[in-house]
Amino acid sequence: MLAHLALVVWVPGCAVAAWWQVTVALSGDRLGWLYSVEWPVFAVFGAVVWWNLVHDDPTTVGAAALRKTTVDDAMNESLRAHLDDPEDEELAEYNAYLASLSAGGRQKTWRRR
Repeated sequence: MLAHLALVVWVPGCAVAAWWQVTVALSGDRLGWLYSVEWPVFAVFGAVVWWNLVHDDPTTVGAAALRKTTVDDAMNESLRAHLDDPEDEELAEYNAYLASLSAGGRQKTWRRR
């Protein structure tokens, strides 16, 4: 309800501010033209924020999404079985290479030496 009230106040407020800036611009202040365009942009931005707040599912964002399990157990089991597959020699070789790099103790950097 608060989001609806904020939108009902925000959009007309931006329209009043835009009209005020048009009158300022017409009186000779050239910077007023920029502000007269800026206030409607703020109104549209407020409407977009309102739309996202009203139509957002809180279970898909933030901490609630982290608690929500989206992958079923069968997929987890098949993934775990694939990663633990002893027959994949190329994967075992690559993991050994990564372990040797990690044990080397070199500092990680993007710079060439």
